[in-house]
Amino acid sequence: MIKGGVASIYVTDMKRSVEFYQGVLGLTLRNQVGGDWAELEAGPSLTLGLHIARPPETVAAGTAGAVSVELHVAGTMEDAVSSLANRGAAIEGEIANYEHVRIAMLRDPDGNAILLAELLD
Repeated sequence: MIKGGVASIYVTDMKRSVEFYQGVLGLTLRNQVGGDWAELEAGPSLTLGLHIARPPETVAAGTAGAVSVELHVAGTMEDAVSSLANRGAAIEGEIANYEHVRIAMLRDPDGNAILLAELLD
């Protein structure tokens, strides 16, 4: 059901953030979608995803919730949500549909947000 994922970080300036993670930290830029999203490889088993912050639509960069875990689902979001609900997970709200991804959210036992992502590209 889960086929990998990414640690996501909301940022205020995509160009500046990519330059920092790439130039200062030495991470490899794997993919960038305009000024909204960038993926940086932080070794063979960790991907950092940078999202542009757009409060109040998104959380503000540097605040609670601005860093999250996003798990990529295998198959459709509906199948993943159904399977997880059958295992006791409570999905919060509706599935959000965007141009390149569909997102659903649940929380772990401590209240930490876990995002499920169905990649559409």
